[in-house]
Amino acid sequence: MSTLPEVPVLASRQLVADGLPLPRVETVERQPPARGELRVRTTCSLVSPGTELHYLDRSAATGERYVLGYCSAGVVDAVGPGAPRFAPGDRVIAMGWSEAVHGDVVVVPYRLCCRVPEGLELSEAVVANLAATAVHAVDRATLAPDDEVAVVGAGMVGQLVAQTAAATGARVTLVDQRPERLRGASALGLAVAGSADFLGDPGAPPKEGGRCVLLCGTGDADATVAAAARWAGHAPGRPRLVGVGRFAARVEFSVGLGNLDIRYAARCGAGYRDASYARGLTDVTAPAGEGTVTQNLGRALELIASGAVRPAGMGLPRHPLDSAPQVYAELRERPAHPSVLFEYGPPQGGSAS
Repeated sequence: MSTLPEVPVLASRQLVADGLPLPRVETVERQPPARGELRVRTTCSLVSPGTELHYLDRSAATGERYVLGYCSAGVVDAVGPGAPRFAPGDRVIAMGWSEAVHGDVVVVPYRLCCRVPEGLELSEAVVANLAATAVHAVDRATLAPDDEVAVVGAGMVGQLVAQTAAATGARVTLVDQRPERLRGASALGLAVAGSADFLGDPGAPPKEGGRCVLLCGTGDADATVAAAARWAGHAPGRPRLVGVGRFAARVEFSVGLGNLDIRYAARCGAGYRDASYARGLTDVTAPAGEGTVTQNLGRALELIASGAVRPAGMGLPRHPLDSAPQVYAELRERPAHPSVLFEYGPPQGGSAS
């Protein structure tokens, strides 16, 4: 009678926020995958600057501990029971807060993973994890091909939202106050503008279609929201304002605001942060016109594979994990590049003993 080989425990580094303004690297053990899970030896992971700097600040203020990262790509090392359609050796993207963390080895629910198409580099495919947020935001915006769209904020998510919105056929302008970010975005073929120049002058309204603003910034946004509402309302059709970033704003509701639809695009699709769905124990149904997180990950990969979203044109520096403190210190200064990739090289997750 044959028995399956025992799956070893693997040692892995991981990046943690542990009460300080900058992260540190620690070593942990990665157990074999449980039901509905995959274990992945990581090739690269993508920093989500807005989210991760937020939790670093929160950790420094409260002493709470967080394992950072939620966007990884690599090769499946082991498959747990009840994780269909995956096998060891598959190249995958993997996402999930506290799961697809920055580290050599991660254990992730299988519904938060997608196989990477042949010929697509993992360093490009990993961007699909954040691009799934852009796919969900554009779904929430209910864009039509003749719409005019302003994407405010040229950070990582903003650049992905702008490229995803442009793929629908809408006319898109990426708006930001930082010329260095706009220079990088213009290399992607996007129309760009300074926020004061663009939102401050509604200009001629489109002959057909409506206007939509997707807010991808951070911090206090009272003035930005007010200007965006005025710009979006200066057009036929129903204006839409879709929040995507982590910001705060006070909205003056009045007749002068008009029939403005205000929406928020949280996370990246139905089923995200639902542990039962992610492990295949229950199902979810996305609202009409939207997708599950699994579907949105697949759609984001298709956009990258087709060239509609171009990670290679976004100027993402690559660094080893041990340089994380310097990387996050630089990201706090809002450099020209919108994010950073950590690279892990050949699989490093040796057996823990």
